[in-house]
Amino acid sequence: MKINAAIIGILFLSLFAQTSLAQVLQVDTLEYKGPAEKFINIVVLGDGYTAAQQDVFVTDAADLSDYLLSQAPWSNYRSYFNVFAIHVISNESGTKHPNNASDCNSANVPVSNPDTYLQCSFDRFGIHRLVSPTNTGNLVNVLSSNFPLYDQVLIIANSPYYGGSGGAFATSTLDGASAEVMAHEVGHSFAGLADEYYAGDQYAAEKPNMTMQTDPNLVKWKNWMNTPGIGIYQHCCGGNSSLWYRPHNNCKMRVLGPAYCEVCAETIIERIHNLINPVIAYTPANLTVSSPDPLLPFELSQLAIPSPNTLKIVWTLDGQFFESGSTAVAVNQAGLSAGIHLLTVTVEDTTGLVRKDNHNSIHISAVSWTINKTSSGTTISASDNRFSISLWPNPVTTTIHLLLESENKTPLSVAVYDLNGKEMKRLSKLRFDNGRFEKTIVVSDIATGTYTLVIEAGTARYSRIFVKL
Repeated sequence: MKINAAIIGILFLSLFAQTSLAQVLQVDTLEYKGPAEKFINIVVLGDGYTAAQQDVFVTDAADLSDYLLSQAPWSNYRSYFNVFAIHVISNESGTKHPNNASDCNSANVPVSNPDTYLQCSFDRFGIHRLVSPTNTGNLVNVLSSNFPLYDQVLIIANSPYYGGSGGAFATSTLDGASAEVMAHEVGHSFAGLADEYYAGDQYAAEKPNMTMQTDPNLVKWKNWMNTPGIGIYQHCCGGNSSLWYRPHNNCKMRVLGPAYCEVCAETIIERIHNLINPVIAYTPANLTVSSPDPLLPFELSQLAIPSPNTLKIVWTLDGQFFESGSTAVAVNQAGLSAGIHLLTVTVEDTTGLVRKDNHNSIHISAVSWTINKTSSGTTISASDNRFSISLWPNPVTTTIHLLLESENKTPLSVAVYDLNGKEMKRLSKLRFDNGRFEKTIVVSDIATGTYTLVIEAGTARYSRIFVKL
């Protein structure tokens, strides 16, 4: 289920019109992995909890967030998340039920109109079970005044009856299925997933897990097509629904209880990758060494590590392999000639849970240290960057498409080498446009074989393998 898009517009209006209503509330830390600006922050709000019920709210918030983060793929990346609970106090307990949806009679929920801070209500947009906050001004002010660095908001409506919604803010009640409802709704809110049941023509659209494409070689989840359970399944019920297809028949985005299907899990992970740099801290940032004798220590002092650990760590010195797998290395100054040297470490998540549709995409985090050795001593300065490389199709016959995205605007060059190290092609003096670079490279003029595409972005160097047919 989803909240109507009109609510999002109201949020922005409320942000500017009602800032005077802001108040500072108590914020509890339920899970803490590190600074809010470095990690993904889940913020839980309650509605319909009175001042006397705040301990109950914190317990409910902890139980709900713990359940979500215990589900794969969230559990694989739990170390990437902070969880906070904001004490939103309502004058009265409960959740509004105006009893004005066409399907209310079948739900057997009593009519109610409690005075609550966020005014969560059943019967939203004519659907009884759709529960969402209606006082978006209060909601926006709570977030902006108490935790503006949120990445995902969970709202718990204090009602024992079944309901919830996705959209901008995932919402559930305290019904026995509420934890599964929230896990489903967060699929909408966090990852932009569609329902895998047919929710109605107004919600039908091309999404990561919804499509009109029926060709198994072209469908957006084509890389998963040989996986048990993954297919191209037609939605039910005739009419417009028959034009749309889903990847699985037993996914959490279709029914409560099962796991997320591979396509939905991949989409959640890609969203996680886009929000966080796994390199949290490194040393040194800057350093002056007066003696030419000691080893120079370098370390990734804090990483956000998935479970199981699928991070690939590679160190290079002056473009040559130095070490892999370690979070710390030492460079012997005695082996360095006078002048500038570059030590770079790259961190890449190699999880098998991602098979990026339509192209092969990776996210790389890099730290580079410039080492300047002189007769009077050595100075070290550091810089970091996040880099995304997409290369498709692979294998390739005539042309291959390259998409690069970078946080830093750095000088850029691209070269193709054969397995003997011979340079076959080079593109120089390239530049990023608003953090992006796209180029179609003609490879029809090189022989069949395996090649390495090398990207030099500022002081960093990245490579990808491709096969020419």
